[in-house]
Amino acid sequence: MKKVSLIFQELLKIFLIYLILFVWIRFFVRKLWLASLISLLSTLGLYALIFLLSKKKRLKFGLKLKEKEDAENMFLSLSFSANPMDFFNKLASSKHHDVTKHKNYLAIEYKLEKVKTLLYFDGSFAGLTIPRLCEIYAKLKKEKASKIVIACYEITDKNLLGFLHNFEEKFVILDRFQTYEKLYKLYGIYPEITKKYSNKKSLAFKDLFAYSLNKKRTKGYLLSALILILCGLFVRASLYYCLMASLLIILALISQFNTHFNLKNDEEII
Repeated sequence: MKKVSLIFQELLKIFLIYLILFVWIRFFVRKLWLASLISLLSTLGLYALIFLLSKKKRLKFGLKLKEKEDAENMFLSLSFSANPMDFFNKLASSKHHDVTKHKNYLAIEYKLEKVKTLLYFDGSFAGLTIPRLCEIYAKLKKEKASKIVIACYEITDKNLLGFLHNFEEKFVILDRFQTYEKLYKLYGIYPEITKKYSNKKSLAFKDLFAYSLNKKRTKGYLLSALILILCGLFVRASLYYCLMASLLIILALISQFNTHFNLKNDEEII
């Protein structure tokens, strides 16, 4: 059923792209069959381009949606764990033999290279800022490490990465997604998910947009656009009708495929 649903979603996307192209091509091309053919070929070409670009983007930027969800839940589980460093100790010990576990960090020594790396887990959901980094560094500087790796929820201070140049030690900052990709996934060891949470945020002043661009509005926008397009089959549509039909199809696309506005509203209890 899931595959059928995905196929239906893609077919609907192709159909909506076709409609918006047809509206404008029909405006310039008088013959209906020719306008339909050009619209179809243009749709297939545009869809193929979108597919290739989205695939390239997924390969470039790493994690799939399910992996991002797991990364969120793994960070939450570690944050609520009484001893999160137990997991990181297990992970580091699988590659490095000389690991010393402390309350909030690991000291990993590479005997052959005579260097030391510290791995610190910051379980705060407030994110990493310069003041917070300084607090962490105050706890770690006594170790005299050459590299400090900090796994955190996210970087909330845009000046933080530039600030790192003030230290002699090399810093590597990993947010929850990078921690998943560059530690858990690379080592093939994942923390147990003991807690899950929803990342849904209150829409507050965006309630109007959530209502207008919710998936339930797709049919209404699409029906209105189809009426304008059907009228254009008999009387060549004016520029106004083309603009209105295009706008309605764009709203239908956003309503159907933009997950941000497809959260349940307060009135949608079940």
